[in-house]
Amino acid sequence: MPENQLSTSPSAECIQRAYLYFARDIDTDGPPYSVEHLELMAFDPSDVTRLVGLQPTQAWRRGDLHPGRAGQRRFSNWEFGLASVRTHLAEEVVTALLDVIEPHRAGIADACGSLGMRAGVMVVIEMNGNRDTADGSIGVSTAAITYTAETVKRLARLNASVDHDQYVYLPD
Repeated sequence: MPENQLSTSPSAECIQRAYLYFARDIDTDGPPYSVEHLELMAFDPSDVTRLVGLQPTQAWRRGDLHPGRAGQRRFSNWEFGLASVRTHLAEEVVTALLDVIEPHRAGIADACGSLGMRAGVMVVIEMNGNRDTADGSIGVSTAAITYTAETVKRLARLNASVDHDQYVYLPD
């Protein structure tokens, strides 16, 4: 099977998505975070939206009620992301996101500079494993987390960090 072609087997599935996020640009001694640091990290997501010029796909303020859970949110959040896609190639979801957010480069820089924020791209990778029925061993088809020099340059022009959050789901 060619490297960029996926197996149709659900056991070989790899789902990825990427989103732009903002966080306060402060140094903390946590986690766990002190109450003072939580206050310093708080921000109004509508300020980010106004400066960046993109409507977030998710946003909330610290202290907002958490839907489906008792209590308030501990952190402020602002994210702009694209839908999940079935791919093993992390660069595929990152470049698709960059294509959308790069025209907003000046707004991203303005939000970082005037609000004391830092920008980042989060890549969420979900991989499903399978169990060999003959010997009970578990196999996982993992994502390829590689980037070309051009993609790294595009991220650098945005002054954005890159984070990867990976989940592996194994059969019972």
